[in-house]
Amino acid sequence: MVYSLTDVPSGRWSWEELPQHNIARFCEKGIQLVQLDISLQHIWKEDGSFDLSLARHQIAGVLEVCPSANVIFRFHVRAPLWWLKAHPEEWVVYSDTDYIDEQSYGLLRIIEHDNNPVRRVSMASRLWRDEITIQFKRFLKEFSVTPESRALVGIQVANGVYGEWHNWGFFDHEPDVSAPMTAAFQEWLKEKYGNVDTLREAWGKPNADFSTARAPSTEERRTDGIFRDPKKQAAVVDFYDCMHQVTAENIIHFAETVKETWPRPIIVGTFYGYYFSCFGRHAAGGHLQLQRVLACDAIDYLSGPQAYEPEAIELGDPYRSRSLIDSVRMHGKLWLDEMDCEPKNPILKDADYEERVQQSVADVRRNTAFSLTKGMGLWYYDFNVSGVDLDNYTHPLSGSQGNWDHPVILHEIERLRELQTAFAKRPHSSMADVLMVYDTDSFYYTASLVNSDPVSPALLDHLTLAAFRSGVIFDTIHLDDLPKVDLSRYRVVAFCNTFATRSEEREWIAQNVATDGRHLLWFYAPGFIDQSSQTASLQHVSKLSGITLKQISLAHSPEIQLGDSFESQSSYTLSESPISPLFAAEDYEADTLATFKSTGDTAIARKTKPNHTSWFISLPSKETEPFRSILQHCGAHSYGEPDAVFYGGSGMLVMHTLTGGPREIRLPNREPVQLDLPAGPATVILDSETGEVLLNKYGVDREELIENYSS
Repeated sequence: MVYSLTDVPSGRWSWEELPQHNIARFCEKGIQLVQLDISLQHIWKEDGSFDLSLARHQIAGVLEVCPSANVIFRFHVRAPLWWLKAHPEEWVVYSDTDYIDEQSYGLLRIIEHDNNPVRRVSMASRLWRDEITIQFKRFLKEFSVTPESRALVGIQVANGVYGEWHNWGFFDHEPDVSAPMTAAFQEWLKEKYGNVDTLREAWGKPNADFSTARAPSTEERRTDGIFRDPKKQAAVVDFYDCMHQVTAENIIHFAETVKETWPRPIIVGTFYGYYFSCFGRHAAGGHLQLQRVLACDAIDYLSGPQAYEPEAIELGDPYRSRSLIDSVRMHGKLWLDEMDCEPKNPILKDADYEERVQQSVADVRRNTAFSLTKGMGLWYYDFNVSGVDLDNYTHPLSGSQGNWDHPVILHEIERLRELQTAFAKRPHSSMADVLMVYDTDSFYYTASLVNSDPVSPALLDHLTLAAFRSGVIFDTIHLDDLPKVDLSRYRVVAFCNTFATRSEEREWIAQNVATDGRHLLWFYAPGFIDQSSQTASLQHVSKLSGITLKQISLAHSPEIQLGDSFESQSSYTLSESPISPLFAAEDYEADTLATFKSTGDTAIARKTKPNHTSWFISLPSKETEPFRSILQHCGAHSYGEPDAVFYGGSGMLVMHTLTGGPREIRLPNREPVQLDLPAGPATVILDSETGEVLLNKYGVDREELIENYSS
């Protein structure tokens, strides 16, 4: 567990009054690892001078109030503003818009305006990387001999939007058609294809040449439907691949620079691995080279803010990480959540004080416990020390206390830390019997412009939300890591957006996953793109799923009518517009469970085979059904009612509910646990083996708190 200051002025410097007060409070509760921001903007001056005083002061401010503390620097390797202005030829260029001007006055954040189409150095700039590397090494060497450096145990390398290695402006715009990216693309193509004849054959363009290859325009990136043609748009597929490889290379380069230059052992991390809650912008600026970054020995941990949508922040919602955490663990890395959603801090004088205490404890316990059950960690990211109101909750003490600066909340964090320490001695194990398989390469082949692909976000964000709302516990994993998984615990394996596969992957799945009575769920177009031959075909989908399919065409938004196998015989749509391609089952050996309302074609089919059961779901839903009923039919274990959320792993079982009251928790192979919770939000942590309640109390009452203040 880590406490982290923000990068926002008035809350970013450790020696200032309010940040230092909160560092001290967390230190008292046993959390003595602190994360702080620093940038070459603060160190490397335009006249060539080099000033370490601010970096030293950052650590000294922590040690003043917590002498035993250790520090992680979030080190921004972006170019200083003076360097940026001096090198316009190195700027990112957006394919769909011009730059906007930035505010140049006042105290600005390091990352101010990052997600707009602003002037920033291209990720592909070799000049930036070479010159920043020289100065970064200089910092590492010179700082390592200062007294304060003994408290520095980690460096998290940061760049891109908000330091999170997203391409500049990716949220609404299309990077990067700059000269540096064009040069990088041309070199990347030479390395991939070797000679121009191979390039021309792959792209289907007799005049293609390494020297004239360029980043595709916005119009060239457009698709006719959900998928791009892997042959006709091979250049676009290559460009996105190259752009993500460039980002991964930078991360690996700076991580290795730290390890090679720092004279003592040091932990190195980075923001990377975001998968869920990426706003449908994976190709433009997501993290699609997860496997390459995970393979880097110089990187010890990945990190990212928790999911923001859908339904991920408010009480009653399933708090969750944004990465494929089980893949991160398989590669021997740690995942750290940046928990920046603040609790609704109780105010002692307010009439709803007790209610706010209960809400805050339920919130902090839910968020922290998710990471604990995954065997991972987190940092408490404190926006409120700077007065930032991220969740639009303003209270009278905003700007004069931290997010968690309340005796009850800090006591709860202390108890959670003690629980983490106790259970860390046990080897991690998952309670999941549902495995959800995802892929990153598929995003190179799917529609990438803003709001052009309604299917992928539903399969990532709404399908996992539906799983949480179904009372099951599930794991998520990258397709490439499937052979590393012990499949014996999983009754259900859902292939979610595995649209691009290779022949060897399909064969391995048929031999090793489609067996032992397991249920395999195939969503939308599994294996539609054969990466081995760079072809797209319905036959690929039929063969992989084991269910005969046909392609259908609807001139309107497809509506799927659920049959009587589902809890609710309702219908659902995914998009207001037609979806193409669209597939329906046409297999006389399969059961029809849902149909397209306008045609009667089979939209959800189930086919029982001697050694497994195969399901085909034409389109996902944004609601809990039909996924909840499918999981029930597959025999996935439900731990309780669907209005509660369950996490399980590392010896702990967690239940979070918005309404509290009498509850029954159904443990596998044990008598149910009966709980009588207070009305309102509640989070309970149990020992997953014994059913013993580990955390359930909701803090002290008003009178006890007054006594604590007065003493």
